[in-house]
Amino acid sequence: MVMTKILDIENDGLNMAIDGSFLYIRCKRIMYKHHLTDMRIAAHNVVFKKDGKARSFSVCDHYLFLTDFCDLYLLRKDDLQVIEVIRLGADASSDLGCVRFDAQKAYIGIRNGKMAVMDIRTRDTHKFDIIDSSFWDFCVVGNRIIAGTVRGELIEIDTRDVRVLRKVELCKKNIYSVVPSGGLLYTVSQDMTIKAVSADTFETVCVAKKAVAGMAKILGVLDDRLIIADTNQLSMWDRHTLQFYERFDFPTGAFNKGALLCGNRLYGSDFQGIYSCTL
Repeated sequence: MVMTKILDIENDGLNMAIDGSFLYIRCKRIMYKHHLTDMRIAAHNVVFKKDGKARSFSVCDHYLFLTDFCDLYLLRKDDLQVIEVIRLGADASSDLGCVRFDAQKAYIGIRNGKMAVMDIRTRDTHKFDIIDSSFWDFCVVGNRIIAGTVRGELIEIDTRDVRVLRKVELCKKNIYSVVPSGGLLYTVSQDMTIKAVSADTFETVCVAKKAVAGMAKILGVLDDRLIIADTNQLSMWDRHTLQFYERFDFPTGAFNKGALLCGNRLYGSDFQGIYSCTL
């Protein structure tokens, strides 16, 4: 696989997302929007007055949801202008985590087991106390939220009334990443394992031990391969058996937040630029 540098951008740890034919990048105080075909800038906006590392963003149909400590910034996708800033947390005990979507709502994780649910059209927002431990990652599957927690629990939440339906302890602590595919829920956690869990029964189907080293992130599934970012390396695993395929060097950014998979193309970052290769 040949890796190509597609953009020079000095940064202190950036976030990326691809939506349609555009690559969105948060770098320090600025949001960028680039054409994927040739990396021309389509829009940019200086959102913040100061640099900050505890920021991330997610993209839905019409907006970018950008989190900065306790604040949620809503940006228009076309020109990256800020529409609204909403304070959802109060202090370090209630700062914001990941944001996920379904067709009508945004789900915003808040430290210590809280979640804000926003109607995307009206922006009406309600907060819920879900559990007594924080979420690392979660995904929305139909009318369910599947979340991994710092206590090593995998939790199923009903999106309609935001109540916990099921939970199972997968490990002692820290499920870093949760990705659904083909009736299975894939996780990576601090015990260095990859697990495949049945979405129907919540039973563990198979486990790969000593498979990851750091705060690994599952990028997605390509054909029959599970793709995982782990401290400037990418590894591939059989999605059915979790048998190891291969591992190779690839820049994954700070805490593996600067890597993503789009179709059969990988995108990654280091502190000097953004890179791409075809799998």
